[in-house]
Order: sequence, then C-alpha cells, then structure tokens
Amino acid sequence: MSRNRVIARLCMTTALAGAGTGAPSWSLAQSITVESGKSASAADIKIIGEEANEVESVLFEADSLVRDVADGPIIAEGNVSAYFGERYLRADKLIYDPATDIVIAEGNVAITDRNLETVFAGRVELTGDLRDGIVENFSALLQENARIAADSAIREQGAKTKFRKAVYTACDVCSSKGEEKTPTWRIKSLRVTRNEELKVVRFYHAFFEIKGVPILYMPFIQGPDPTVERMSGFLAPDVGASSRLGFNFELPYYLAISNSQDATFFPKYTSKDGVLWQGEYRRRGASSYHVVSGGVINFDNTNEQEEGIPGVRWHYFGKGHQNLNDKWRLSYDFERVSDKTYLRRYNVTRRGDLRREFEQTRTNTLRSNARAEWRSGNHSLQINSYLFQGLRPNDDVATTPYVLPSVDYRYDFSDRLAGGRTSIRANTATLIRTGGVDTQRFTASAFWQRDIITPGGHRFNLFAEARADAYYFQDLDEGTETIAGAPGEENRFETRLAPTAGIEWSYPLARNAGGARLFLEPKVQLVASPARQNPVGILNEDSQSVEFDYAGLFDYNKSAGFDAFEDGQRINIGVAAAAKLQNGLSIEGEVGRQYRMQSTQAFDTSSGLGGTSSDIVGSLNVRYKSIVGIENRFRFDIGGVGLARAESRAFVRAGPVRGDVTYVRLRAENVAARREELTARGELFVNRNWSAGGSWRLNLETDQTIEQNFFINYRDECATFGVTYRRDRTQTTNLEPDNAILISFTLRSLVDNPVGSNSFTSN
Repeated sequence: MSRNRVIARLCMTTALAGAGTGAPSWSLAQSITVESGKSASAADIKIIGEEANEVESVLFEADSLVRDVADGPIIAEGNVSAYFGERYLRADKLIYDPATDIVIAEGNVAITDRNLETVFAGRVELTGDLRDGIVENFSALLQENARIAADSAIREQGAKTKFRKAVYTACDVCSSKGEEKTPTWRIKSLRVTRNEELKVVRFYHAFFEIKGVPILYMPFIQGPDPTVERMSGFLAPDVGASSRLGFNFELPYYLAISNSQDATFFPKYTSKDGVLWQGEYRRRGASSYHVVSGGVINFDNTNEQEEGIPGVRWHYFGKGHQNLNDKWRLSYDFERVSDKTYLRRYNVTRRGDLRREFEQTRTNTLRSNARAEWRSGNHSLQINSYLFQGLRPNDDVATTPYVLPSVDYRYDFSDRLAGGRTSIRANTATLIRTGGVDTQRFTASAFWQRDIITPGGHRFNLFAEARADAYYFQDLDEGTETIAGAPGEENRFETRLAPTAGIEWSYPLARNAGGARLFLEPKVQLVASPARQNPVGILNEDSQSVEFDYAGLFDYNKSAGFDAFEDGQRINIGVAAAAKLQNGLSIEGEVGRQYRMQSTQAFDTSSGLGGTSSDIVGSLNVRYKSIVGIENRFRFDIGGVGLARAESRAFVRAGPVRGDVTYVRLRAENVAARREELTARGELFVNRNWSAGGSWRLNLETDQTIEQNFFINYRDECATFGVTYRRDRTQTTNLEPDNAILISFTLRSLVDNPVGSNSFTSN
C-alpha cells in the first residue's frame, strides 16, 4: 500500500452530553481508499456518527497511511496534507493519536490558517484542532509581509504565542533571485509574546538592527500585530533643525478611541520658541463625519518676542458634515490663525483628512465656510456663509467682507420646453464689513438649452437666459471703492436686466490615417446680450479674478460670479486638433479667440477680455508615451505685451531619471500684478533603493530664489528614510529667511507615518 497515494477522511465529533463542552474526539468515519480503486480493510475503522451533534471534516492525504489497531494512532507518511477545518497542514510525517488528541508533525512542516498566515517548523506537537502546541525551529509569514522566526514557540488558547530567541521583521529576507539577504531592519529579542486578542506583539530585551548592525537596545518594546489596521501608540517622528526655529522634534502619538473615532497628538518641540502643542480629532458615523485640528504655542516664553506678534499664537482647521435626513445636510470647512506669519514660521499645513488638493494655507487668504444643503427631486437649495482672513502684510481686517449668508436655489423642470431643458435659479448674497461698504444682492434667472445633432454629425447647442439683478449698498462713504453717485452718498439701490441668447456650432471629425488616429473639431459660438450692462454704480465684489483660457472660451458668460455680466454681442471661435501615432507619440492642440461688436466693462484689462478682440488663447501638448512630454497653456496679446500668460511644463521619466520643469508667466499692465516664475525638480535613482535630487523655485521678475530643496531618499519594501535640506527665501514682516534640515523615516508594520496605521511604544 506504500506505493499508492492514500486519501482518508476523519470527523471531529462532539457528544450531545455536556452541551458540547467536552473535549473533541476523533474517529475514522469512512473507508480508506487507495488510488488503484481498491478498499483497505474496514476492520481498523471505528464509526461514530449516530450521536454526533456537530461534525467538522478533516481530510488526510499522504503516500501511505498506517493504523495498527482500531484505537491506535494514525501514521501518515510521505507528502502529507491535512485539512483541519480552516487550517491546512503539510509535512513529511504526521502522527495523530485519538486517545490523547495530539497531532505530531515532523519534517518540513507548514501550517496555513484562514488569515493566510503560514507557520514553518521542523517539528510540531499540537492539539487535534491545531490551535495549541509546541513548535521547534519556528518561522512564520504573517500578514503585511511580516516575518518572525524563533528557536521554539508555545501556542496557548489559540490566541497567544510565546517565542524564545526570536527575530522579527517586515522586510524581505530573500532577493529576487532567491538568495538570502540581510533585511533592512529587524528586531532580535530573547523573548517575544504575540497576543492576537489584544492585537500586540511584545519584545523583551530586544536589539534593533539596521542591515545587521545593532544600533539600539530596548528592555521592552511593543508593536501592533500585523493583522491590526490601527492601534494606539507612537508614530514615526520628524527631526529637523532650522534657522527660524532651531532644533525641532515632532513625535506623533496616535490614539484609537473606538471603531468610529480616533485622535493624533503631534507636539513639536523647537529650541527657539518652545513647544507647539498640536492635535487632531476624527469621528465618523453612518450619517456624519468630523475632523478638527489645532495648535497653540506660548510665544511670551521665547527669547525673541517680535513686534506685532501675539503672546499666544494658534491655529485651528476643521471640516465635516452631518446628514439630518435623506434631504438635508449640514457641513463646514474652516481655517483660522492668530497672525499672518504663523503658518510659514512653524510650517503648519492641513494634513491627513484635512489636506486639500490645492493647499490653501500656502496662499494669501484663508477661507472658512458653513453650509446647509437641501435636495428633493429636481429642487436644490444651498445656504452658505463665508469668513475670510487675509495673510498679506497690507490686508485690512475692517475691509475684509463677511458673507452672511449666500443662498442659492435651483429647480430643473422635468418636462421639456421646445425640445430643450429648462431651469430656474435664485441667488442672494449679503456682504458685511466692519469698516467698509455693505452689499446686498438678489439675482433671479431662467435658463433654457437644447442640443441638436444632425445626421451629418454637426452639433448645435441653442441656449437662452433671462436674468435680473437688484443691489443695495450701504456705508458707501466708508469704502475705498469708486462708485457713481452724489458726494457723501451713503446708501444706493441699483437694478439690472441681463438677458442672453446664443447658438453654438461644432463639427467633431475623427479618422485613421496611416496608423495614426486623427481628431479635429472646429467650434463657433454666437452670443447676444444688451450692451453697457455693467454700470459703475454696481460694485464688483465676486468677479474680480477671471482666468481666461481655451477651456473657458465658450462660456457664454465668462464672469466668475454674479456682479460682473458679460454684455454685448460677441463671437467665440476656436479649433481643437489631436493626433496619436502608433509609435506612442501624441500631439494635442487648441486655439481660439473672441471678437466683439463693442467693448465691455465687465473685465479688467489684464484678463485679456473686454476689448473688441480678446487675447488669443490655446494649448499645445506633445508627449511620447509616458517617457517625455511638454504641456503648454498660453494667452497671447497681439497688440500689447505679447505673451501675456503662459503655463508650461516639461517632464521626463527615462530610466533612473525623473524630472520636470514648470514655467509660469503673467504679464499685466499693473506692475504689481506681474508674475514670472520657474520651478525645476529632478531626482536620480542611483540604484533600486537610493535616490538623490532637488528642486529650485526662482522669481524671474526679481531674479531671486524663492525656495530650494535638496534631498536624499532611501525606499524599499519595508522602510523609507529621507534627509532634506530646505532654503526658504521668503521674507516679510516678522518672518526672516530660513535654512532647515529635516529627517524622516518609516518602518513598515512597526512605525508608519500615515494616521490610523500601525504604531509602537517602548521603554
């Protein structure tokens, strides 16, 4: 029988007596079948099934299976595979004794559980369900690529394992060629305890090694179990030194409060200013989400008390929402600081869940918003309030407006009118200043639009809008704005009717030619509105900034808000083209311009709009696969400054080289509004793990460096390490230039930077 592969099935049974609390017993429940199709003798088989209440099948598979007597041990040898419920065992030899309910496996033992964690050993002695026992020459591959090895291991109660002379790491211990290698980091410990119920791994008398070199002895260290998604403890620290703050050190502590809420404390010690106490709290529910962050520092305790700086400096950020029901939602997003240089001095940014795609804390204005939203069918309502804080030295708090509130209502009709979609809208806003003009505005409009596509592929878009505005201004004598009216006039009421109608034609064409994919789309838009609908009696509060490019060329009203209205008769003309070749080269471009019957006062002259002909706008992008490319957006003033606006980016991703160069140019008649900058960033990968590079941001208007960074980084499957040298040349009142060095690192599964991930504690 030893020459045939043998398959046998066992059943674990629990007697009805004792309510199932008795120790499990094992018995052979069906005949042994050999591959030849013959049955082994049934004399050795003892069947227990009539009184069984619960049955868990166990399947043995081996080259040979021997049982000398009916109640004796079962011996399986040769490529043994055993399935114990959700556990799978492989070994050269396996002995199971039903009398003692002990399983002994020897030779190349591997046990995999339901979490796909695998234990390797030379010899194991376990209970019948493989939950508890003693393991010799232990090693295990855990979740998140964590690995542990020990001379011996004792598993108790199916959840606690004690290791003797253990090594732990989350790094690969073999190269891609299968050769042994020294892991980037590992912990060697005389004694280790893994508690799967508490979700912790504890090391006693441990040495922390980097590339096999001991660098730190710790009598005790506790880390999260690899199965843990989040756990209270310290996160990776940030260490640095700068000319502004001196030596600084930030050690975050993550606190897992419950399944729905947590917090992170990240105090930052600075040798010059003291401790900046910072923290963040997060809470998520079925119908709500909230996150708030803040910091405070006692500036009175420093040796460099500066003029105009408060004694206590602080910041707070936050955002969240609360669904009251399926129609109403309340939400907020706020940011506030004690003074104008606080954020830059302490390098404070919105981090984690508060991070924005465009970092507002690096701009000149902070914005706080509270909002109520209601949606029901085709109805939608938004009620917003805004609070602004200017960070520029000359910003005046008295003239900074509060928006209290802005209300916007919209209704989309389900039924079509003349084949088109119709909607109505009402919007009102109230702007209040403590030392300037107060504004109240009400706008009502109705909009109709219809798309028509002819059988030949021509696309027509017909649209019309009827709109009326009403304004009421107060405290005109306190403002700095220029407005028509009698000298000394304090209050004023203005109205405006602003209808618009237009038609847009486009003809998208596509074809294959010589293996290339070609695309061409000419577009023409005709728009008519009454002229001279921007009287000087209406203050422009919400439409002062207009970014005119090809993407906005075909907006029938290019105003950013309600106060300015694009009036008059005009035609917008443009064409877009693209070609994609089989060799991976692609070219995309578009160019267009606006022509007007009469000029308009809706836009500032620096925007490129307003005259009888606008600046030429367009883009040109050339890319070869994902290796190298150039992207350009431009605005060209033929009769004025020439290239009025340009945003260009060139990138390369070739072999070990990563780099990009960005150029921004804004040429305005107002010298103060001009801007021309060049930003370059490059990184060279010396090998698979090490890289070095830097970045440089230059103000071409003044030929001065804004910021420089130089860095060296190390990355592998289990660790990151970086050193950055930063030169910040920003200089304003109470903010001097800064030179800083920052050191950061992460250790996967032991010390991770992202909030909510693994953490560690030590003594």
